[in-house]
Amino acid sequence: MKFIIKLTALALSLATLGSMIAACSRDGSGDGGSGGGDGKKTVTLTVWGAQEDQQMLKEMCDAYARENTEVTYKFNFGVLGEGNSSDKILNDVEAGPDIFNFPSDRINTFYAAGALARIGGDLETAVKAENAEGAVDAATVKVNGEDHLYAFPVTGDNCYFLYYDKSVFKNPTDLQSLDKILDTAEAAGKKVHFKINDDGWYLASFFFADEDLKYDVTYNDRMVEEKIAINFDTEDGLEVMKSIRHYIGRDGFVAQTDDSKIIAAFTPDKNGKREAAAAVSGTWNATTIKQLLGDDMGVCILPTVKMDGEDVRLSGFMGYKLMGVNGYSQNKGEATKLAAYLTNEQNQLKRFKDRGFAPTNKKAAATTEVMNDPVISVVLEQAAYNRSQKNVPSTFWTPMASLITPLVTAKAEGKVVTDEQMMGYLEALCKQIRKG
Repeated sequence: MKFIIKLTALALSLATLGSMIAACSRDGSGDGGSGGGDGKKTVTLTVWGAQEDQQMLKEMCDAYARENTEVTYKFNFGVLGEGNSSDKILNDVEAGPDIFNFPSDRINTFYAAGALARIGGDLETAVKAENAEGAVDAATVKVNGEDHLYAFPVTGDNCYFLYYDKSVFKNPTDLQSLDKILDTAEAAGKKVHFKINDDGWYLASFFFADEDLKYDVTYNDRMVEEKIAINFDTEDGLEVMKSIRHYIGRDGFVAQTDDSKIIAAFTPDKNGKREAAAAVSGTWNATTIKQLLGDDMGVCILPTVKMDGEDVRLSGFMGYKLMGVNGYSQNKGEATKLAAYLTNEQNQLKRFKDRGFAPTNKKAAATTEVMNDPVISVVLEQAAYNRSQKNVPSTFWTPMASLITPLVTAKAEGKVVTDEQMMGYLEALCKQIRKG
């Protein structure tokens, strides 16, 4: 009986020792996880992304597991829409996923909540070298005056450009300026649609055409806006308003308020006639417009506009999709390695093939298949002119949305808005954005 007891005690001691060794091994790796029956560490990672990306993410993660057999990986997947990414993550950051996708304009919010782990060392160097400058900037947070990488660039195509009907625009030179575009459209009895009314995102393209017009935000250590600077209420800003007034006054120009109306304008009526000769929109409408125009669908970068006697090119916001590693992840090291894999050249090309997204990875963007895609190649060209949608004052959007409504109303009523009135609109705009 005593012999059996001694054997049992010895077995328990050996089991305890084995557990201690395994625990030390896990602690040394910097990640949690459990040992499998084969002696390998088991790591469970939770990955959240868009509903449409779920199958693609599963395929990527399975491929990662096959390529890294020294660890047994288990993946949990969850749906995270762009529209509610902030609310869903910030509701309980510590209980959030290890890895998640988010739009670039949320990076400061997530950083302030501790929801993003910093990406440093050789990995930071590689990300900066391999991705487009604008994408790297979008994934960067300025902390105590220094730039640090806090996310992996994933895609770069949240912008707008020009769709046009090739049957109307037979001469490429007619697409170089908005005036020529309108001349051609009006001669054909058609319209050019641009969603600049009730939408500051699109309207900004006129202000960004002047490189001297800018905004700036100073944050405190909690990334809360402390000081906002904006210089739209200047003579340069007034020249922008004069340009907008000119184009709104053209018969062929439609200051659109609704994206769905752009699709309707490209839809042929019962006689096969389309109202729109051209329209400004983004990749989200590419499939529908292609179905409506067929081989007559053309795409090009935004045209130039006449401003203060000069031809300057419209340039809008450029939004990126990023991938972050949760700062509270219990498997931060493993999550970072997986996130780097999910956003590498190979998988950015997979996103392009599976979902039609524009790569930020330079090598992926330079491949023949990407450059031969008419829409994505234009997106990449347009990105060179655009401003990263980052550090935009939270007070920017509402007043910008209604800025030119008086000009649209005046056109409908056969009236003209004066320079003095427009300067008043700009002063009111900037006062609201500066919070007084």
